[in-house]
Amino acid sequence: MLCIGLTIGAVGLFVRIAELASALSVTAPAPHATVVTPTLPPSTATPTPTNTSAPTATPTATQIPTPTPTWTPTPTETPTPTVTPTPLPRTRPTAVPIAILPTQDISSTYIIPTAVPRYPIAEEALTVVLLGSDRRPDWEHWNTDAIQYVVVYPKIPSVAVLSIPRDLYVYIPTFRPSRINVADMYGEVYGFEGGGFGLLNQTLLYNLGITADYYAKVNFQGLKDIVDGLGGIDVPVHCRIQDYWPYPDENGEYHIIALEPGIQHMDGRLALWYSRTRKTTSVFDREARQQQVLEAIWSKARAGGLLEMIPTIYEQYGQSVETDLGWGNILMLGALAARMELSQVTLYNIGWSEVIPYVTMQGGNVYLPNWERMAEVIDRALLPPSPSRAARNSIRVEIWNGTGRADWELLAADTLYQGGFTPVIGTSDGQRYPQTLLQVFGDHAKGTGAPEVQEVFRIPDVNVGFAGESSGDIRLRLVLGEDYDPCR
Repeated sequence: MLCIGLTIGAVGLFVRIAELASALSVTAPAPHATVVTPTLPPSTATPTPTNTSAPTATPTATQIPTPTPTWTPTPTETPTPTVTPTPLPRTRPTAVPIAILPTQDISSTYIIPTAVPRYPIAEEALTVVLLGSDRRPDWEHWNTDAIQYVVVYPKIPSVAVLSIPRDLYVYIPTFRPSRINVADMYGEVYGFEGGGFGLLNQTLLYNLGITADYYAKVNFQGLKDIVDGLGGIDVPVHCRIQDYWPYPDENGEYHIIALEPGIQHMDGRLALWYSRTRKTTSVFDREARQQQVLEAIWSKARAGGLLEMIPTIYEQYGQSVETDLGWGNILMLGALAARMELSQVTLYNIGWSEVIPYVTMQGGNVYLPNWERMAEVIDRALLPPSPSRAARNSIRVEIWNGTGRADWELLAADTLYQGGFTPVIGTSDGQRYPQTLLQVFGDHAKGTGAPEVQEVFRIPDVNVGFAGESSGDIRLRLVLGEDYDPCR
């Protein structure tokens, strides 16, 4: 279901990883429920960014730990590959789509919204829409249940990934209002100019004011193949999740499995389950988990030498990927992915606050766009990162785990990455802290990013303190307490 795979994390997965996009709908198995919590090996890998936030801390003063002057931070970032091939020139599409307006007969039958004006976007930006479908070889109709819109600024560099809900109810140009996940199928089945991508691009333009330069489309088997080919991935699971495991045991019975918060090592089947399940969560949560899995794939591929892997991966899995990205773009994106940090990738989601629940005349539960709120999210996704966010990449935040729970410092690091900071896992003093604390090295908070970290982790002022200069280049120390909950 993961379509994001392609280029999400840092744009590096590209076309090959795109396979993860297949968002199959899960058929509910027999109601025999046994909760099985997978026993997964602990991971020390650097996590990948996710949109998460911590709960409100109890405003009771707790003593802030005294800094240890002799401590030397050990960065956990993945080293940048030394081999940087010269990519082929990037190409651009020959024509920019122009919105197709509804005909009179369609307008008289359905209520058609007014077309959204095209959003301006910088010339240097490269846009790719990643599509994951439940299509099978013998199916005449299918759904595109994963739609991730990727904006790449190669010179900065930066990548933004915007998830678009599959149940968004929009006007499909020349057809009728429907879920956005049928646009690709309509375009191919009915011979629309440009095929499925052509009609999806028209749908995005008419309803959201955006278009993509290129596309990459995959089915769900690719996710398992790629994850298993990488030897598994380490995914930061911020919220406990449980649902039916879609594979029966030796007795033909189906069980419920559960994943607890922490860094979970996943093989292909578990990654597919994690990225497509939504029986106990929402479609918006599922889209965020897809982004997590894709970033984990990018992180693993990058650590293993992404640039050298691209030709081999494409040879092995290219038949599972349909794309109009040329080799020049693929190699350019691969080189970009190899030199980017996780803090330079930003994930955006069209969620509950950007939509309006609606029931169609046929009884379908869908979401109408909340145009004003949705425009704010699209604006942020299209624009290059602000100078303030770009400056955060140089801000190193040390994390102490005082929760008593293994790997939770990695979940906090994941949150900091998404905020644009550079986290460093520190060696704590071994104490358990009842509340989360923030320590600022120096005598003022200006330029340290302290207000942003305090807001994200919801740390009250009483739990923020100042200390002397750190022994390294650490600007902040985040001490996770027992009140820290990685789930939003």
